[in-house]
Amino acid sequence: MNLKRSTEIADLSLKLLSCLAIIVAGAWALWIFGLSGSRDWQLNLTMDTNVLPYRDDLRLVAVHVHAKNPRPVTFQLDSKAGDAYELRVRQVDLKKGANDVIDEDAGTILAKADLMAGTGDLYEFLPGAEMDDMRIFILPAGATVAITAEVTQHKGKRDQDSNSVSSVVRVTDR
Repeated sequence: MNLKRSTEIADLSLKLLSCLAIIVAGAWALWIFGLSGSRDWQLNLTMDTNVLPYRDDLRLVAVHVHAKNPRPVTFQLDSKAGDAYELRVRQVDLKKGANDVIDEDAGTILAKADLMAGTGDLYEFLPGAEMDDMRIFILPAGATVAITAEVTQHKGKRDQDSNSVSSVVRVTDR
């Protein structure tokens, strides 16, 4: 009789644990795919630059833009939907004085590069993927430039969203 009761208790416990597991899995799925923004995107951007000799008073500025998708979902940039992945080089105004602030988007644009060029219309970021896009600019020696890499989804639309990284580079004489 004692063995039968133990079996019934074990059976009931397993059924309760199974129900609890289903509830926990459902809550996890709701969180991942609904409440936590599964359709949202995030892209961690960093940038490295190198200045190299070219010829005469010109220098090569190699810019590496590193992009990492830290989320567990894939997202795409689609140029047909108004998405953009750009690299801009702006001249920094050297006439400012002490304690002045220079906006990263101020100054004349010297060059632009489309980092989606050559990918067709889609640029796909898989979960955990790390990408490295490089462009090379020819700039005059002695110039000081602000370089900005920007990812924009739905550019110019009501739900526009963007992420960027910037750096200031002195194009050295030697």
